[in-house]
Amino acid sequence: MKKVERKLSNLECTVLGLAWLRGPCSIYSIMKDLSVSASSYHQSRAGAAYSVAKRLLEFGLLERRETDEVAATEEGVRALREWVSVPIPMADITHSADLIRLRFFFLGAIEKDERLKFIDESIAGLQVFLSECEALLPANEALGEYFGVLATLSTIFETRARIAWLRAVRDLVEHPLEGDWSKRALERAL
Repeated sequence: MKKVERKLSNLECTVLGLAWLRGPCSIYSIMKDLSVSASSYHQSRAGAAYSVAKRLLEFGLLERRETDEVAATEEGVRALREWVSVPIPMADITHSADLIRLRFFFLGAIEKDERLKFIDESIAGLQVFLSECEALLPANEALGEYFGVLATLSTIFETRARIAWLRAVRDLVEHPLEGDWSKRALERAL
């Protein structure tokens, strides 16, 4: 068994957490949970579940139960508790991967009608995503995942805020301000 000589990554902690939450369970079921997640972050990392679980087994944070099932060890539960306890690293607090917002910095590269189409299609896509997230609430409840419901509320609030932001700035894209526009843009958007 290898000793963990570094902080576990967020993905490692997520896999460990899923094994704790669902365990004992198969690594395949952990991969499946990640692949069907509403989060594109988790979906894109689902394929790594096997290699991550292998590392966690080597570290002694997971143990094999039956032939294809794993569960968190006592040391694994301690590592999970450390990850969800305070202090929360500032990098985790400030992390936000909004790829619509990222593209917004470069809207000047396309014509006005394409900018408005970008905003309108982003809003439409976010509304679909919002409906999917709202449907997750009863699904999490059916699984008995109280904290899963509360975590999903964050995604719902964030998606609503992104829609509100896009609606607020759409008029500013359609009718750009001139002069001292940074303060006026904030006032107008609010």
